[in-house]
This record gives sequence, structure tokens and C-alpha cells, in this order.
Amino acid sequence: MKLNINQKKLNSFIQSNNNLNIIIDYCRHYISSNNIYIYIVGGFVRDFINGNVNESIDLDLVVNGNIDDFANNMSSDLGIKLNKVHGFPNYKLILNNSLSIDIAHSRKEIYINPGSLPKWEKSNIQLDLYRRDFTINSIALEIQKSNLNLIDPLNGRKDLSKKIIRIIHNKSFLDDPTRIFRAIKYKTRLGFIYHPETKKYIQDSIENINTLSKYRKFNEIVKLVKEKNIKKILIESSFPIYKNMIFPENFLSKISFIHESSWNQSTIYEKLFFALIEVDDELKLEMINNIGLSKKELKTLNSYFEIYRTLKSKKILDIKELNISKDFISNLYHCL
Repeated sequence: MKLNINQKKLNSFIQSNNNLNIIIDYCRHYISSNNIYIYIVGGFVRDFINGNVNESIDLDLVVNGNIDDFANNMSSDLGIKLNKVHGFPNYKLILNNSLSIDIAHSRKEIYINPGSLPKWEKSNIQLDLYRRDFTINSIALEIQKSNLNLIDPLNGRKDLSKKIIRIIHNKSFLDDPTRIFRAIKYKTRLGFIYHPETKKYIQDSIENINTLSKYRKFNEIVKLVKEKNIKKILIESSFPIYKNMIFPENFLSKISFIHESSWNQSTIYEKLFFALIEVDDELKLEMINNIGLSKKELKTLNSYFEIYRTLKSKKILDIKELNISKDFISNLYHCL
């Protein structure tokens, strides 16, 4: 049985979230006087249908029309800072420092080489949904003047109801091996299972991770350490995928000593520190320099490694002089 969109419940949720309501209302007014189609796609649609959408929302909008005018007008009319994404017809906005909005033109993609970024050309919403990773992420809501129209060409709702992760075509992991990481995270985060063919394609495609650039590999590590359930992801992954990454063999045993609440409350720098604590210095430096940290962020992360080296050398360290938490020091001792 398919999960359906309850328009009344959906409208009620939108109205209860002021930032979301502002954006949807703006889109409804915009389409009434412009030749443009606007759709909500991605995680919000999936999670709402699945019944677990929360207040912390990242909104993905796809437009078929003049994306530059739409993005610039929204930025100007709502007073939102606008950033253009290099290389794609994409924009990013942050409303009231809380709602993240990604705007992209509907497009189809062509992968010239496995693991590389694709060539793209503008298209319609149907082709845009067909280029995505899994059926559960290939559902759209067209924003109309009075309601939201559901578009589900790949039966994503059916797979949501059965809690199945299914790729859209058999070259999916070959084209973009980062989808393997996403499959593992969705399985753990949502409690879903792999469709048998999808599981086989993951197993057959693990070596394709080596076709990714170092930057894209490192970016996946940053995404992983941000996950609240990182331990579960690493433990329950039935594939040797993370052995193809740069984590030391004892990484999981190290973070097992860190209490879950402490890990969840730690900063991204602290998470990266524990992920890289025993990685070879040359590789560690290469990663740190390839993930786009600011000078201040680099200084913070490097200070953690300096503290670790000091503790490891058994030198006396005055904790009071350090601008870090006692939990961090306690967790650090477990990693010695």
C-alpha cells in the first residue's frame, strides 16, 4: 500500500513553520505572475511522507524556468543572502539563519567518466527525478497556487511504505560511487533494507570508490563524522567500504569509548580530530587542506593535534589554560 500525501496535514505543517511558510507563500505568489514551475524535492518530501519530518529543515527547490531571476528576486524581496554554486545552475540561501534553501534548475546529467562530476543540461522535472540516487528521493511536490501536487514517476512512495532502498538504474553506483555512502547512511538512519539488486550493485561497485577524487572522498568523511549514529553506521555496514577510506583500523574501537551524548554535542572540529587522530601525518595534512576550512578553523583543529601530541609524550598539561571542555580531554585520554 502506498503512502499518500495528506494535503491538510502538509499545509498545517507548513503553516506551523514560519520560515517554511514564508518560502512556500513566496513561491505561490511568484508562479502566479511568472512563466515558471517550482517543485519541492529531496529529504523534506521523503521524510514528510515517511512521517518523520522535523523542525530542522533543509529545503530543496527545483525550478523549470528562469532560475537566475527567481533566485535573485527571492533574495532581494526577502532580504536573504544569495550564493551561487560554481559549475551548476544552483543557488543557496539561508533564511533567518535557520532554514537552508537550495535552488536548482531541473536537469538531466551525463557521466563521461565513472566517479567524475557529470555534464548537465536543463530539462523537465521528470528527467530531473530520473537522475537521482534512489526511488525514495525521486518524489516531488509541485508548488501550485492553492495546493501541492505530488509527482512520483518511480513509485518512491511504494518503496517508502515497504522501507526499501532501491537505485533507479543499474549504473547508478558506477556513475557516482558516493551514492554507496548515502545508501549505507539511509539504511541506518531510516531503518530501511536494501532491495536485493541494489545490495548486489553496492557489492559489485565498492572498488569504484577509488575513482573518486581525494576531495570527494574527504568530503564524505566530513559528512560521516557529522552523523549522530556514526558508530551504528560503521558497525552495521555489511560492506568493507570504509576500509577503502583513510580511517585507521582502530578508529571504531577508539570512538566506542566516547559517550554518545558527548559525541553528539562535540563540534565538527572535535569530530574530525577523533576521526583523524591516528592517520598518517602526510595524509592527515592533505585531507585538512582539502575540505575547505578557514584559517581560524584550521588553527582550532591543529591545536587539538598539538594537545594530543603533548599528552602522548606524557608531558604535563595545564588543562585550565586550554579553551576546551573537560569532556574533550576525558575523551582524548581514552584515545591514548
